[in-house]
Amino acid sequence: MSGQIIQAQVEVISPLTDSIVQLILTPDEFVDYQAGQYLQILFDGEAFSYSIANAPLGSHKYELHIRHSLDNPYNQRLFAHIKKQGSVTLRLPFGECSINHLAEERPIMFIAGGTGFAPVKAMIEQLLANADRRPFELYWGARSQSDLYMDEKVSSWEAHVSRFNYFSLLADESKETLASHILKNHAEDLTEWQMVISGPFDMVYSTRDILVANGVLPNHLFSDAFSFESK
Repeated sequence: MSGQIIQAQVEVISPLTDSIVQLILTPDEFVDYQAGQYLQILFDGEAFSYSIANAPLGSHKYELHIRHSLDNPYNQRLFAHIKKQGSVTLRLPFGECSINHLAEERPIMFIAGGTGFAPVKAMIEQLLANADRRPFELYWGARSQSDLYMDEKVSSWEAHVSRFNYFSLLADESKETLASHILKNHAEDLTEWQMVISGPFDMVYSTRDILVANGVLPNHLFSDAFSFESK
């Protein structure tokens, strides 16, 4: 197992929705990473992975978006520990699906389900900080409008960045999938894009399978979820 183990203080615990919490962690010793990578929280003898939601742009902090539900006993214990101790043990960095691994000559399509937006946010922040000239798009799917917990921020990016387009899709309002929405918008140029897929594993795999069946080359698709798939 790679990655460096460090301690971090919990600077902010802020609800983004009724079931999603934002953590801002300040490490005792900052370990660098690439936008799109993830870290592990070590707790109760287990390691749980969370995507880092901010680009490494000098703040020396880690932002996490954690889905927090009453039926998840691990999260219950983790948040009780955080409130009591105010610190966590981290191991990082992990993941090959980072902005640095994408081809410089191709436009980028980000496909996110729920809190799968977290690593996408980091990658978009890096693109904007670098004044990257590649066109890029975000397709963000969620159950309800409140689950698009940073919709205002993303809409602001779209309003100010001409090369960026944003599409959201709500399961409560439409039976359409993210993949079908993409196929409708890109019937003519689908193979020109490289695509980053982030979210629940079943959503990642099904989206990939539909896109490949419609002509997207597998080596144009990127997700750390692929490395966890049973062969």
